Amino acid sequence: MHCRSPFFKTVFLACATLLGAASQAAPKPLSDVEMSTVRGADGSILATVEPSSSNAQNAFTSGLAAAFTSSTGATTLNAAQFATALASVGLTPAAFPDYDGQPVAQTVVDAKPVTFSFNLSDMLLAGTGLQYSSGTGASMGTITLKDFDARGTTIWVWHH
Repeated sequence: MHCRSPFFKTVFLACATLLGAASQAAPKPLSDVEMSTVRGADGSILATVEPSSSNAQNAFTSGLAAAFTSSTGATTLNAAQFATALASVGLTPAAFPDYDGQPVAQTVVDAKPVTFSFNLSDMLLAGTGLQYSSGTGASMGTITLKDFDARGTTIWVWHH
């Protein structure tokens, strides 16, 4: 059996340690400038409110999605159009410190009023990702929103 010298083993271990440390470098958070250049800053990705599928399991998110749908979809606004839209409701782009002139997806809700019920654990799951299950069948409580009407609500989304 071939045996390596202690010197060779020491040099090999030092090289492996040096190269191994460089390959496991910690990720560096992106700055705001770097984030603004990520795909989507050019308006190529639009966030829209979509109605939920009929087999969705979370009654809270399904109900809200149904309430905030739009038959026309989103329109893309440039910085000047967004400033005009904000001015119509008494705001300026300065009210949004993370807005830096990027394209904005504007959705105007026109869904008819909806009635839906959800358990508070559905809201907990949607808001925090925490799943509540008591095992005894005990409920955190149920809320019913009757004829929830979000028509006329304007939703603005931009990548930042």
